[in-house]
Amino acid sequence: MIKTKLRTKSAQLIFKAALDKGLKVKVISNRFNLMELFFHGKSIFVKGTSFPINSQPACFIANNKFLTKKILRSHNIPIPKSWLVRTPAEARNLILKKKLFPCVLKPIKGAHGNKVYANIESLKEFEELLPFVFTRPGPEDVLVEEFVHGKDYRFLVVGDKVSAVIQRMPARIIGDGKRNIRQLIKAFNQNPLVGKKYEKPMCRIKINGEIKRNLKKQNKKLTYIPAKGQKIILRQNANISTGGISLDVTDKINGSLNQTAVKAAGAIGMKIAGVDIIYNASSQKHWVLELNDCPGIDIHHHPVFGKSRDVAGDIIAFLLQN
Repeated sequence: MIKTKLRTKSAQLIFKAALDKGLKVKVISNRFNLMELFFHGKSIFVKGTSFPINSQPACFIANNKFLTKKILRSHNIPIPKSWLVRTPAEARNLILKKKLFPCVLKPIKGAHGNKVYANIESLKEFEELLPFVFTRPGPEDVLVEEFVHGKDYRFLVVGDKVSAVIQRMPARIIGDGKRNIRQLIKAFNQNPLVGKKYEKPMCRIKINGEIKRNLKKQNKKLTYIPAKGQKIILRQNANISTGGISLDVTDKINGSLNQTAVKAAGAIGMKIAGVDIIYNASSQKHWVLELNDCPGIDIHHHPVFGKSRDVAGDIIAFLLQN
């Protein structure tokens, strides 16, 4: 790759793909991942993987999980049932009324799984997590959502096609019969494929309250020594940023899921988007969780397992056509 000081791997991939297509590229700011691309006698600004072909209202909607779900529902796109609450009391009253266990608590804005708590199975657990979602004085916009079971997929939509799909698997460790969970996490973080942020295919697993919550569900502590080959799932969310593992499944996904991903992006006016879908093979049902207007594309170029996909090249080719 041609060297550049752009801060993220995804921005570097766009930079390289633009040069490979013969475009002139001017880096405006390395710190802010801002580039100017010149082609067809015009220029456009690109910030990382945020592109002007996506309108400002579409990006606004994608960054609001409540509005995204409202619009997807109006287009008959399957989504988990969800409710907007503003205070802990509202959340508590709703959960008592709906008896919605297992459920999910998450803010309507945010990324990388921050403050997202999934598979909450009891009122006690729900009450314990409320302070971690409602973190400021006064009302906040929070979603209470049904928890849907299945495989977690990220679709990269470019125009009216799916460029690539990865399956995201939650952070986990595999026992060797000797080391405890804390020691196995440390060993995972020392893997050469693990980076401090997003410069490598995997991210560090940070020991925090969420990991302890999930170990508690399994009646385990950080001092537990898993048997050789025993798999311990550490988190409920499968975000790569929290230690998740990526597997390219582009060639294995059925057409209906691709159609849903493209339809979901189009419903809110997105031309280039990351679309997160949960698919349950047993029931053959699927649900769109959310959309991302600035998707990380390095996960498709460098999956932990499977084939590399040149999504940056697909994006630049699409921009040149439009």
